[in-house]
Amino acid sequence: MGVCMLLLSAVTLVFPAVTLAYRVTGSVGGIVVLPCGYPPSKESSILCWGRGSCSAFGCNFPVVRAEPNKAAWKKSDRYELNDGDASLQITDVSLDDSGTYCCRVKTLDSDLQREIQVEIQHALMLQNLVRGAVENVLTLPCKYSAKDGKNSMCWGRGNCGLSGCPHKILTSDGDKVTWNRSERYQLRGDLSTGDVSLTINGVFKDDEGAYCCRVMVPGPFNDLKTNIQLEVEDVNQVRGSLSEKQTLPCSYSTDIGRFPTCWGRGHCGVLSCHSTILSTDGENVTWRESDRYKVDESIETGHVSLTINNATEDDGGVYCCRVTVPGMFNDIKKEIRLEIQHAVHMTVSVGETVNLPCSYSTSEGTNRMCWGRGKCPTFNCRDAIITSDGATVAWAESSRYEMKGRLEDGDVSLSIRDVTKKDRGKYCCLVDIPGLYNDKTTEVNLEVQEALPGRGPK
Repeated sequence: MGVCMLLLSAVTLVFPAVTLAYRVTGSVGGIVVLPCGYPPSKESSILCWGRGSCSAFGCNFPVVRAEPNKAAWKKSDRYELNDGDASLQITDVSLDDSGTYCCRVKTLDSDLQREIQVEIQHALMLQNLVRGAVENVLTLPCKYSAKDGKNSMCWGRGNCGLSGCPHKILTSDGDKVTWNRSERYQLRGDLSTGDVSLTINGVFKDDEGAYCCRVMVPGPFNDLKTNIQLEVEDVNQVRGSLSEKQTLPCSYSTDIGRFPTCWGRGHCGVLSCHSTILSTDGENVTWRESDRYKVDESIETGHVSLTINNATEDDGGVYCCRVTVPGMFNDIKKEIRLEIQHAVHMTVSVGETVNLPCSYSTSEGTNRMCWGRGKCPTFNCRDAIITSDGATVAWAESSRYEMKGRLEDGDVSLSIRDVTKKDRGKYCCLVDIPGLYNDKTTEVNLEVQEALPGRGPK
């Protein structure tokens, strides 16, 4: 029996800041309490709750804020701070309340940053929820009684409406499948007994969402409708930029010994790495496909993260880290998806105004977003400088930062006035798209040069 475990995530603690993670679940219409205790004897200089992961300064997308000698502010009456500590109570919760929250309590000698993952579910979703991983074969259940005869039916993407199936993907006349959008969609149940469950072969992340099974029963309003929610778990994701060094994290405990490791392209196989690009014997790298692939950490301590130098577009895709542990099916496997981003390069002179481009489609509504300094992370912005709730600018670190485009049309370009040398560097525009790893990101590299002779600020 294998006793090794992958370190799936790493938390960096920089004294005196402390980051802790919790998970809270609740049901639509109920009340949830997000715990965040701190010594009541200590007066806080900053106390806030925000949506998204904790940032270096304050709270992103604040929902509650309290400061000494100032009245507490809250975005909605649904948010209340508990007496005696900083715990947040949210009443009448909805599905939109799901996500990550950050509690930030800063005192003279400490900086508490607590992240809470909130999952709000509907009772119907709990009954009709199917979960699976990328590339699995999943079946969405749907049955009816066929004792009085078989009926035509359809499957569609989205919740069932008054008639038909939204965004139809498959139809049946009761005896056989008459049309399907893709061979991936099949009915493998016994149609003669009314089993019209949908099987999806090799699911993708894009398959995630609501599905409608509709059985057409003669007579007005007699149709049988079943809504199914599909959640697809993707592999871990790392974002990087062209021509830069990218590191794919992987490590294991060496308490019972060191083991051979391989890195391969594609999903992990049953017994080995596919398309191996690097391998170790537990102590040293024994083979690599290219000098661009390296393991920079100490292999003998179980740190086998893969570094790819000078990344290209072809480096994007899924990678497998596999640690070969003796015993049947004891191997440790970790899959990582590397996304290579195109960065926009811009040059501006000191004193000018620059407009960093970023936009997204609003065909399904507006979304929360933020601009931050540095490379785009997997979730939220690091060192956020301006945020939007989708309709208005919610917060800006400085009056020099503005978003002058039409937010309702998805134009979230960042305008920076009176540019200085300190403004040079990388910026990240991150649009919060619902769903795991769906966020849209844009990186901009800004170069700042001295003011040209004879040219004043624009």
